[in-house]
Amino acid sequence: MKFFYTTLLILFLSLTNLKAQDLSLIKKSLSLEDKFWCLRHYNSVKKAKTISFEVLKTMDSLRKIDYLAKNDEELYDAFRHIYWMYSLSEEIGGKQAKRIGEIYERYGQWVFNNKPLSGYDSVAMAMDLFNNNLGISLSKQKTDRSLIFNEITQLLKEGRAKVVKKNNLGQSLDENDNIICDTIWKKSWVNDRVLVNSSLE
Repeated sequence: MKFFYTTLLILFLSLTNLKAQDLSLIKKSLSLEDKFWCLRHYNSVKKAKTISFEVLKTMDSLRKIDYLAKNDEELYDAFRHIYWMYSLSEEIGGKQAKRIGEIYERYGQWVFNNKPLSGYDSVAMAMDLFNNNLGISLSKQKTDRSLIFNEITQLLKEGRAKVVKKNNLGQSLDENDNIICDTIWKKSWVNDRVLVNSSLE
């Protein structure tokens, strides 16, 4: 059982921006239903761990070469979630990939409820889930893996992905373009941050 939680720990740590987690945190964040699901699909969870690390390494490489030609954290985050779900779907199927994505987002909500100013909120969750579905759709469309980067970039260009609305300084904005201080939105799961269509212009 400890090895099972360790696998989940490594998987979640490979996707989160939080630095210090432990096994007890993972255990507490999972609902009983999610624990049973992970145990029933343990081989898929192990594959997801490996795939997630590969996705992160790939994303690091893309950032180093300025692949999107735009230093926008939101765009790279959208790209990562689309690519992550595409990669998972190709290996373990869209249904299981979607469930793992949902478990991770519930983990984020649990962290918000138990770790002040964690950086998770309902808007980021909505963004991730939307972009996750785009990645799963690309797999269902039988998108050639050799073309996947171009396909994801095209999605971003066409505004089909979602990102959190921010200014050029990376500050979150509400629907009227007013700045929302980090110290304000990070305190509320539901807040005035909004999603907008992606753009590479």
